Amino acid sequence: MNNQPIMKRTILLFALILFLSSCEKRDAFVPEDEIPSWLKVEIEGYKQTLQQNPKNPVINGIAWIRYKWKDEYFFEYRSMISSTFAYPISFNRDTLKVCPVCTGTDYYENKCCKQYVWKGSFYVE
Repeated sequence: MNNQPIMKRTILLFALILFLSSCEKRDAFVPEDEIPSWLKVEIEGYKQTLQQNPKNPVINGIAWIRYKWKDEYFFEYRSMISSTFAYPISFNRDTLKVCPVCTGTDYYENKCCKQYVWKGSFYVE
């Protein structure tokens, strides 16, 4: 019995699964027209910094992430280098004063629909 065709199919299937699981999904990022202007300015500053120093560990280690909560979008700044807590910011740039470790903080318990707005090339979560 010749197992070569089965072996080839198994290897191809494994390679396809590995490829698909390693690719970042396009829909994981917020569409450009859904990013507030204040955040676009911030991101443009990151891009300019990276043009001058493409391996900048500070900029490459950060991300802006969008969540949905109570039918509104909120944006969170995350840094791999700094453990500083940044409050969620609304589309209109209003800061949501919530406590991440307090009990009964509705935002952290009920936010959903995580999407990246921008992330540096070193950023991992």
